[in-house]
Amino acid sequence: MIEEKRTYYVDINSESILPEPVESTSFVIQATAKEVQALEAVFEKKYEHDLETYVRSHIPFLEYHHDPENDRYDASQKMIYAILYVLGNKEAKEHIEEMGIMTDNKSEDPEDIRHLR
Repeated sequence: MIEEKRTYYVDINSESILPEPVESTSFVIQATAKEVQALEAVFEKKYEHDLETYVRSHIPFLEYHHDPENDRYDASQKMIYAILYVLGNKEAKEHIEEMGIMTDNKSEDPEDIRHLR
């Protein structure tokens, strides 16, 4: 049985996925319940990676570009935008393209995104 897609409103700042629009809504997506759960899981992982970067930030001699914690945070951020791009409406896709966040060759078309298609 194919799950029905519904409209959701994603607020990047609060990392919320809402069934109704609010003032701060950043993106409109069409998603199944399973896809919403996947996006929520990536938001949760990003939060965990953010805490890791906080700890790392207190080590002054460790540079950002030699830091696996920041790499994981960056990857989770890109994953969020990749999912939003796949599920988003035309405006969401255009905005993400304008941001240029998906142009990094290290994370083009990650395995997890292919599973959402």
